[in-house]
Amino acid sequence: MDLLGDIGNADQLTSVRSENAVLNKKVKELSLKVKELTIENQSLLAEVEIYRTEGSSTINNNINNNGSPLLLSSSGGNNTNNDDDTIAGTEFIKSGNGTYPTEAVASLEQLHQNSNPLCCALHPIDDTVLATGGADFYLSLCQWGGALVPNDENAAYKVTQKAIRLRCPGPVICVAFSHQSHQNQGSTLPPIVAAGCMDGSVVMAGFQAGVSGLTAKLLKLSEEIKFTKYIKNLCWSPTAPLLAVASADGMVIIYKVVLSSSSFNLDEVVLEVTVDEKLHLSGTVETLCFTGEGRSLVCYVRDTPYLSHFNIEKDYEHTKTNLNKTSGDGVCGGFGDHVSFAVMDMAMSPNNKYIALATDKSRNIVIDSVSGKQIRNLYGHTNDGFSNPKIGWSKNGQYVFGNTQEDGSVCVWDVASAKIVKRLEGHKNPIRSMYSSRITDTLVTTSFDKNVKIWLN
Repeated sequence: MDLLGDIGNADQLTSVRSENAVLNKKVKELSLKVKELTIENQSLLAEVEIYRTEGSSTINNNINNNGSPLLLSSSGGNNTNNDDDTIAGTEFIKSGNGTYPTEAVASLEQLHQNSNPLCCALHPIDDTVLATGGADFYLSLCQWGGALVPNDENAAYKVTQKAIRLRCPGPVICVAFSHQSHQNQGSTLPPIVAAGCMDGSVVMAGFQAGVSGLTAKLLKLSEEIKFTKYIKNLCWSPTAPLLAVASADGMVIIYKVVLSSSSFNLDEVVLEVTVDEKLHLSGTVETLCFTGEGRSLVCYVRDTPYLSHFNIEKDYEHTKTNLNKTSGDGVCGGFGDHVSFAVMDMAMSPNNKYIALATDKSRNIVIDSVSGKQIRNLYGHTNDGFSNPKIGWSKNGQYVFGNTQEDGSVCVWDVASAKIVKRLEGHKNPIRSMYSSRITDTLVTTSFDKNVKIWLN
């Protein structure tokens, strides 16, 4: 009887395996079909953009022939009919020269133990210090260059072991370094990295790199920074000691951060934090950045069709750039108020002329930072409302990097041709965060495979 039972179990196992083989074959067939439909959908999206552009041109030409003013943004944006519009994007006529990060030269595992690294940034002065935040409640700082020591198989492991881990009030979901050292009361403000947490708090760490290695410590703040909901994003002004923080509660607060004394000792440093301005917006601010000159703060509010610009030099005067515009003179086909996507991440180009936008509709956009004119629409990847679209520029401004929820690769677009010229493969799972240096050809990525990778050309 036992023999018959074994035979029956073996037959059942064989049957299950056969069924699984059939199902796996069907899954592969369906996966191929999905990819075909995705490509077809992307082609249709591109075609729709062409039709909208033509429709916008027709509408504006008719209005002009009737002697009426040009069509402006229905969301109250700036008139983009200016001289700069006629030359916007002309540097993207020639294809890129092929210079951008292509190889993952270092993989830092377990910077956050068995938790996922959620964000990353490099110190913008020299790129030598890497900051990452993780789901384990820690802000990690390390000198990643040690992972490149030749003939040392354990170099990357040693870097992770030497990393300084600073405990934060909640999971760290965004990090940003101050851009420069600001003079205050005869002393220099030490390098600072700000970290936004899931519990709505913001902490700041000071660090120093010397012969003996890296030292870092959470700094004392004169006032606690705490929002009612989690922090969505934060960024430092490139020209002033201003930190802009966006929360899921719809608030953006710009803080002025200076030393309260002349001490440079990390054990004694106290940061004087004061509110420069509070902005109450209509919804969640998904992403924000300062313009290259630091004169304006750019934000995207969910469920709106425009970017909000706040002029710091004019008491945070508010203007808008409609993202439905496809020409310098108007809004596409009269659909000015239509919201078809959300901007989840943005990055200023190295020459500060353009903003790259990552959306949740498998579409990245390059716009002129002044006029708002769309320079390029980038397709070929997949990102929806449940993904984490990220974006960055190559140092030379000829390429744009973006992730895709399909796999752990980084898509590299040649802006001139608007085509993907390479996919950087290395992560096993989708990418959670990305940082692209403005001063070297260095790209950092964090993934749900719990790894942090540094890419060089």
